[in-house]
Amino acid sequence: MSELSKFNLLDLAVVIAYLAGITALGIWVGRNKSKTSEGYFLGGRQFTWVMVGFSLFSTNVGIGAFIGGTGMAYRIGVAALTPDLLGGLGLTISAVVFVPLYLRSNITTLPQFLELRYNRWAKFFYGGIFVLLAVVISPLSMYTGSLAILSLLGIEINTANIYITGCIIACTAGVYAVVGGLTAVVVVDMLQAAIIIIGSLTVSIVGIIKLGGLAVLFQNAPSETLELLRPHSDPEFPWTAMFTGQLLASCLWAFSNISMLQRVLGAKNLEHAQAGMLLGAFLKMCGFALFIVPGLLAAQLFPGIAPDTAYSTMIRELLPAGISGIAFAGLLTSLLNTQESGINAMSSIVSIDLYPAIRKKAPEREALLVGKSAATANIIWGIAAAPVFLAAEQGIFSLLLKFGGFMTLPCGLCYLLGRFWRRGTGQGCVATLATGAAFGAYYIVTSTLPGCKWLLPERIASMHFYHLLPFFAILLVTVFVVVSLLTPAPSPEKLKILDAVPMSSARMAGPRPWHRRYGLWWLLYLAAFVGMYLVF
Repeated sequence: MSELSKFNLLDLAVVIAYLAGITALGIWVGRNKSKTSEGYFLGGRQFTWVMVGFSLFSTNVGIGAFIGGTGMAYRIGVAALTPDLLGGLGLTISAVVFVPLYLRSNITTLPQFLELRYNRWAKFFYGGIFVLLAVVISPLSMYTGSLAILSLLGIEINTANIYITGCIIACTAGVYAVVGGLTAVVVVDMLQAAIIIIGSLTVSIVGIIKLGGLAVLFQNAPSETLELLRPHSDPEFPWTAMFTGQLLASCLWAFSNISMLQRVLGAKNLEHAQAGMLLGAFLKMCGFALFIVPGLLAAQLFPGIAPDTAYSTMIRELLPAGISGIAFAGLLTSLLNTQESGINAMSSIVSIDLYPAIRKKAPEREALLVGKSAATANIIWGIAAAPVFLAAEQGIFSLLLKFGGFMTLPCGLCYLLGRFWRRGTGQGCVATLATGAAFGAYYIVTSTLPGCKWLLPERIASMHFYHLLPFFAILLVTVFVVVSLLTPAPSPEKLKILDAVPMSSARMAGPRPWHRRYGLWWLLYLAAFVGMYLVF
């Protein structure tokens, strides 16, 4: 009870006002955009580069990175920033290689590209994998959010309390995301980005003052915690794994992630789409201030605590009344971002890609309703199943990385191979997705659940999972190539999507002046990227 009293009525008022405010804002801004599929899922294709960039930032700084990332920084230091750095690099590559193709195709969802390039079964299979993955991730993200809230309030972490906090989370993000669509999500994301930055910087500044200054932080930190490149023998982030499996997963994620690219598809034109992705990449570097510095501070100020509670401990122990409410709102924001993105993406897949195949010629309004209902059901499932992770042996961040890495790989490879190898067929795509889903699920289950670990060969179990990804990729590429060569070549109609057909002038937006050219800003980003590795 003494811990709970530190989070007083002023903090509670700040949090309640914040939750009520963003819910009302989301419903209001999305009220006129949610009547058609294009309006609901793409915001009428009117997003500016600032909206795209900050929405990507908010989406990427989800609860897994905010809580698990700080916990990882608590354990190993600045190397925990590597996924953000490589993910940003993947965004900048995707902006050049894939985004022009997606916008030219005028697709509404990412699986539609697979139908245009391969066949409808590829779209169905990928959509099914995404829905399955959403079902798995939903309870995990609910659990991490509940863990953060309960830890901050000093309340016992048990099944009943996880259910209660899950309901609070669902009643906020679920309402405006389901009612307002992507417009509501993107506009709220911009506000949430500001809350995330303000809240996290406040935690960092107060922590630095408490410790005695930034110089003290870096002087007292063990040298290995200030190295971005960890040795090959490091059990968590070896550099060999980061620049093989992690880099591969980050790029494929940027090529094919539905939740993230849905915002890009809603951009006004190619310039806004590419500039928004580049802004998102720059903002991902803010991860250093958002969770690396708080993690390093917590390791020195509060040694011995559970790593995944590092950020919430900093808020609870360091911030005064009212200010802790703002920081807590920032933490809640990261959770809401995770939920809202999944809700919108799942609704789009069910409404546009899956349901019309089950009920042909279904009215658009009916398909929208089914998609919203599916997303709502997944929220309820997430709350119900969240307590199962109380028995998880691994850190939350590690679990999220495994899910993301192994399940992203087959999907991303189908986009990559379909983009650059014209002989690839729909049968090859489906076989690759099926093989990837089967092998990925097998590895995740046998490496995570205690009762199943005996089913995983010891040699594989002892390898870092990012060391495994390149071998997994080789297997999947082999399946894709062999099956494609054994089946009829794709028709010219299926290859038209790869031809350089110009977009409409409205979507192309004409020539750009030198200071708005993508290449210039990409070079500046690359300089900042390399600079991070030179400094650390």
